[in-house]
Amino acid sequence: MRNKAKRITAAALTGVMALGLLAGCGSSGSGSDSGSGEEVTIRLLTRMSGTTPQVDIYNDILDEFKEKHPEVKIIDDSQSDESAYNNVLSTDIASGDMANIFRIQGVANLGEYIDNGLILDLEPYLEEDEEWGGGFTESSLDYYRVPGYDGVYAVPYESGLIGMYYNKDLFEKAGISEFPQTWTEFLDAIDKLNAIDVTPIAIGTQSTYMAGHLHNLISYKWLGTDIAKQLGSREKSWTDSDVVETLQFVKDLIDANAFDPNCAGLTDTMAFTAFETGEAAMVITGAWKISEFKDPSVCSVSDSIEFAKFPYFEEKPEYKDEDMQNMSPYMVSGKLEGKELDLTIELLKMLTDQDATKRFAEESATLIPRTDVTFDSGKIDPLLQEVIDDSSTSTGIGQDVFDFDPLTSMQDRTRNSIASMFTGATPEDAAAEIQAEIDSNQ
Repeated sequence: MRNKAKRITAAALTGVMALGLLAGCGSSGSGSDSGSGEEVTIRLLTRMSGTTPQVDIYNDILDEFKEKHPEVKIIDDSQSDESAYNNVLSTDIASGDMANIFRIQGVANLGEYIDNGLILDLEPYLEEDEEWGGGFTESSLDYYRVPGYDGVYAVPYESGLIGMYYNKDLFEKAGISEFPQTWTEFLDAIDKLNAIDVTPIAIGTQSTYMAGHLHNLISYKWLGTDIAKQLGSREKSWTDSDVVETLQFVKDLIDANAFDPNCAGLTDTMAFTAFETGEAAMVITGAWKISEFKDPSVCSVSDSIEFAKFPYFEEKPEYKDEDMQNMSPYMVSGKLEGKELDLTIELLKMLTDQDATKRFAEESATLIPRTDVTFDSGKIDPLLQEVIDDSSTSTGIGQDVFDFDPLTSMQDRTRNSIASMFTGATPEDAAAEIQAEIDSNQ
């Protein structure tokens, strides 16, 4: 483990925050003396805010904790809007007032925060409480084992396989009996859907993350999930021929008329509306959309929606189950001690234990990656069960291809360059533009 702390400059922290690789950090510094009898304050900075079933469960758990510990004052600064969230976090960093429980989305720069004692190593607590710590999937905890450091620096509070939600009735109308498993079958299905005047895949690249997610799925099926680490470490370059091939596959879909020809002017909301009204046959997203898809007042094709993994390439069967999964972490401030630390860990456990996992899944279609929970078949949505079953077969897990990149600008650069192919840029152009961002910062 590295023991020598590095000084993090305000400019470096601001840079990380500005592009969202930080998704949380921030509350009181030193902990209360366990024998002082003083009121303990626990501050949270998460994205759990708004009026969703998921947030309702989160608030229920906070209320349960407050009832159990009336001596604790809970301050919840959580923000649902990403920019608002980042603004709060930016202020926290500037003041040095870090939250007890927070999240950093992305793992590329965690070493800096570990060096400065901002993030607590949770491995001792996971090992000490086997009932809690032993239930998380190993792959989800491994994701938060940072190269060069001992320990586990987060626990996941949400995960979900990113894949293809599709309209089985439109598939049947087009003469497609089952979802295509291979890339060749996928292209054939796109041709058949075009033949019945249905948009094959709903996408709105004005919301550039949608183009990025498409490329992530293709990359992991072509090169495996380790490609994200290889690009981040500079072992691989974006202009390497096999990486350019991943961009070419995106262009192949564009050329096959897989998308609305005006998709560059569409937002994600417009794309989801096209899918939910039966104008498009497929959409790429995660389990968090299931509650919306199953709501007849929002989605007129609710009864027709099923889920499948993104197709794999026949030439690369070894990557058949290398999948994109979204994971959102809870982290704990490394500056806590005494009673404040003990109570913060207790709350963390309540937010991610078996009971919480069961409630989140059955009531809000939200998955905490645990293996020790049995769901009530009468309460779990069949569509969510499909996702759970498919998630269990993942041999490798990746988030975004830029997730391990130390350059904070790579989130916008990669997504914008990939999106540019929907307005005429070539795969070579996109690759060169992304690589230039890296080269100019070396």
